[in-house]
Amino acid sequence: MKKAKKLMAVTIAAAAASVQLTCMGAKAAPMLIRGDLNRDDRVNISDIVIMKNYLLGRYGLNETQYIASDINEDGETDSLDLTALQEMIINSTNRLPSGTWIGDCMGGKRYFSFGDGVGTVIDPSAGITDDFDITSDEDIAVFSMKKSGAELSAFITWLDDESFVLKWDSGEAETFRYFCESPISSSELLTGHWVTSQGRTFDINGLSGKLTDKSGYVSRFEYAPSGEDVVFHFGSTEDNTGGRLVHTDSMHFAVTWADGTSETFTRQEIEVRNGITYVNGILIANKTYGLPSDYNPGKILPDAQSAFNSMQADAKKAGLSLWICSGFRSYTYQNTLYNNYAARDGKAMADTYSARPGHSEHQTGLAMDINNASDSFNNTKEAKWIAENCYKYGFILRYPQGKQDITGYKYESWHVRYLGRELAKEVHDSGLTLEEFLCIDSKYKS
Repeated sequence: MKKAKKLMAVTIAAAAASVQLTCMGAKAAPMLIRGDLNRDDRVNISDIVIMKNYLLGRYGLNETQYIASDINEDGETDSLDLTALQEMIINSTNRLPSGTWIGDCMGGKRYFSFGDGVGTVIDPSAGITDDFDITSDEDIAVFSMKKSGAELSAFITWLDDESFVLKWDSGEAETFRYFCESPISSSELLTGHWVTSQGRTFDINGLSGKLTDKSGYVSRFEYAPSGEDVVFHFGSTEDNTGGRLVHTDSMHFAVTWADGTSETFTRQEIEVRNGITYVNGILIANKTYGLPSDYNPGKILPDAQSAFNSMQADAKKAGLSLWICSGFRSYTYQNTLYNNYAARDGKAMADTYSARPGHSEHQTGLAMDINNASDSFNNTKEAKWIAENCYKYGFILRYPQGKQDITGYKYESWHVRYLGRELAKEVHDSGLTLEEFLCIDSKYKS
């Protein structure tokens, strides 16, 4: 990747405005563009006329014009600046960009990948991706948008080989800086909150974000994905770290860094709605995350019941008999059940096999015990068949053997949880518990 040069367009004081669809980005505040003496957010022949008149002593320049006229930034306005201004205008004639560029309107970033007469714009904040055709007419770039069918035009001013400005026909100006040669597709973006196997968190929006390490130190970065290759650019220095990126499923990817170390990234979006916790959209009930006492679907939810019916029918074809011995349980019922176990075996022992009220998966309407909720079921043909096949119907074996310290419960060969076929297959193929898959824990606070 080329090293981005210093932008020759700098920002003067102004307030940010709202996103404009016609601009395909945030409305720009007034900015100072080198060479733009008449302050119309473009550089053309009228700016040359103003500079020539100044150099001939006919007119003076105000402070802003004087800054804009110093093209080579040597603190003076002279014939060298006039020559540079003329070159800027010549370079902007019928010249279109190639590669991927970052467009910036007062901090609102969008990503444009330009090819031979075609391109793609990605606006992460608006969730918009659109393809376009692009043509040039002297210093005008014309964008024909594929999805909307709109035709947008903008004056283009090349500030140097790695920065330019577009003044859209809606009046807004957007500065661009070169990012990388390869095109960027929306499917390559890693947007979201990610936790890693090294105890770090990455908060990514589009092609930029912040990294928080285990000590709480925060650093900013941009990254350039290209297939399996990815390069992270930290801070404003040349602290570039490359690696090979492999997506393992919808919620994980792994990066093997240049030094040979590997780091697993897990997407983790935790949201609480009406007292119910969802992690990446998945309803969670475990020792860490509880359910309100009034959450009561009243039965096994229809999708889960339908999936069990299909599983039951296929098991029957294999000569096995499956039935639900315990399905939905209300908060009140779980309270009675748990307290009875705690009175009989003690609270510490009860916590290894029974959930406290509000923390039982049975209350979700998405979990069930099959045939016999006891250790005697563990080595049966039915238990083995469930372990090998339940994911095909959208279930996971929720508390697998050897994972008590992670799930918080002993091995239960009879307890399954419905996730849907696609997600259940991902969890099954990963070999992880649901807690490991989502990078969450399952521990009571007290």
